[in-house]
Amino acid sequence: MNRQEFEDVDDVVRVQYEGFRPGMYIRVEIPALPCEFVTNFDPHYPIILGGLGPSEGNVGYLQMRLKKHRWHNRILKTRDPLILSLGWRRFQTIPLYYIEDHNGRHRLLKYTPEHMHCGATIW
Repeated sequence: MNRQEFEDVDDVVRVQYEGFRPGMYIRVEIPALPCEFVTNFDPHYPIILGGLGPSEGNVGYLQMRLKKHRWHNRILKTRDPLILSLGWRRFQTIPLYYIEDHNGRHRLLKYTPEHMHCGATIW
């Protein structure tokens, strides 16, 4: 219905009413593009461009608080590989589960508790 209504309207006016349509909001120029990309290009399949920010290449420790979901049939074990999805990225890591004592110490756990939150440290 929008296509029929706005087909004779200028793009500047159309954007004010509809917003930016797919394919209108970005233009990427790549200077050294191989010719095979252009000859085999299919506009029906999206091209996803991405990269790492300046601070994302650094490796470090991450502490998080987690609770095992009640539908997951197994408990999680310390030092078992785990795959995490964070936005567009997927990581495989080996977590160390811990619980914080009343005096602030982190006590290592062998397994995640059944119905409680615990902490996890990943690299």
